[in-house]
Amino acid sequence: MAPVTRAAELRTALNQTLRRVIVGQEAVLDGLLLALLVGGHVLLEGVPGTAKTLMARALAAATEGRFRRIQFTPDLLPSDILGTSVWRAEAGVFEFREGPIFTDMLLADEINRAPAKTQAALLEAMEERQVTSDGVRRPLGDRFLVLATQNPVEYEGTYPLPEAQLDRFLLKLEVPLPAPPAEGELLRRVDRGFDHLDLAGAGVVAVVDAAGLHAAREEVRAVRVADAVVDYITAIVATTRSSPDLSLGASPRGSIALLMGAKAAAAISGRDYVVPDDVKDLCVPALRHRMVRRPEAEIQGVSEAAAVERAVAKVPVPR
Repeated sequence: MAPVTRAAELRTALNQTLRRVIVGQEAVLDGLLLALLVGGHVLLEGVPGTAKTLMARALAAATEGRFRRIQFTPDLLPSDILGTSVWRAEAGVFEFREGPIFTDMLLADEINRAPAKTQAALLEAMEERQVTSDGVRRPLGDRFLVLATQNPVEYEGTYPLPEAQLDRFLLKLEVPLPAPPAEGELLRRVDRGFDHLDLAGAGVVAVVDAAGLHAAREEVRAVRVADAVVDYITAIVATTRSSPDLSLGASPRGSIALLMGAKAAAAISGRDYVVPDDVKDLCVPALRHRMVRRPEAEIQGVSEAAAVERAVAKVPVPR
């Protein structure tokens, strides 16, 4: 029997508490947990009203994390995110006032509504978990995680995310509309008085603290990956770089995302070793946002996900 790990127990506990406010979306919640366990960032894509903000708030509450939300707009400045130095006349010094980025879980809502200069304010924070202001490096902590959202159907007044920023997201998760049974359950809950602003009243409780999360992350790091699985990851990424559908394949960050995501997937399944299916199941969410399709592939209607799946299908699965 597979050993029960802290990560597997955390998955069960999180699902129990998050399902009190989130109906359906099991795959998205698992993706958020994988990112949490490996310290990665997530890009959530879905139409308005699919509970993206609620997921972020509930996940922060369930993990005892500080939560801040930034509404990205065309007039948002980098200093609105990072903070700024303010002159204190009584002391005769400049004092740094921290921006909302100094938190554990940052919701970058509609991130593609801000221009490139403002989006770039997140690059150092996402990669190095620090902010440099006035030549001073200010750490954000190892729990810092960006959950960014974007609307896939409304492009007026938006700015495409640059490849350098997209590549810093561990996963891109699509948040689908709920199936009719799930939406019916949502309506019944609302009819009974459910208030999405009152997480505590809905029964969302903290299920892990900083020490418990650290222990779960250590277990993920200890998950074993056979050489054949490492070669499988390498072959998949190499195939994307030579795909006729793509002008730009996955970067080495994509390889690392597959490796670490697969280790986390094994751990939440109660295993201390990675199997090829752990890798295969993560290929689309871990790689599709790192690719650039060729114009002819777009004309033919080949989606990012389909391009990844075509590349994966060319690579033999290790036995």
